[in-house]
Amino acid sequence: MKGELALGKLAVLPKRWDVLDANDEACKFRINIDVLNEAFGVGRSMFPKACYPDRKGDSFSGNKPGDRFIIWMPKLYSNSSEWKNSLYMGGVEIHEDAEESRHEDWTDIGKHELSVLRLVFVKPDPKSPYRFIGVYKTGKMKHLHHTYERIATKVRLIGNPVHSIELLDDFRSYSLQQLEKSGSPVRDGARGWRRLRTRR
Repeated sequence: MKGELALGKLAVLPKRWDVLDANDEACKFRINIDVLNEAFGVGRSMFPKACYPDRKGDSFSGNKPGDRFIIWMPKLYSNSSEWKNSLYMGGVEIHEDAEESRHEDWTDIGKHELSVLRLVFVKPDPKSPYRFIGVYKTGKMKHLHHTYERIATKVRLIGNPVHSIELLDDFRSYSLQQLEKSGSPVRDGARGWRRLRTRR
């Protein structure tokens, strides 16, 4: 098989995940359509893009009002995309920077609404599987430079195919004490992000 464009001959695998947990080592997927099918029950045999749905304005609903979401499957290595994606602070933030060949920003033309959450599955290198690393919201957005901030590491997938989600450790409403107990990274004043123990 010559990469992910040659997926038409692959069988559509059934949905098998009800909860995604970034701390679960088993929460990984061979190729991008396995993410769509095994986690979300989409039923696709081929999908060469990094975002699903990929049409303007499309998204899934969340369990809370306003928590609409898309599936984002960025690669963390150089590829044919005009965007470079990098993890910062152990995955607390994702930075998306345009390569030199790109001059137009999708935020300028409104391809996706900035309020939409992202369920993120990253592929560190060409031989690695995609792994779930959390749910992210839009952070600082500059022209051709975007930042996304993690707000949850554990999410329930509702329906088959999935029609909504429930964030099981939504950091947005946590107090500092709750965040420390959960093992989630938190802001520590001017010093930035403070690393806490990993939840078991």
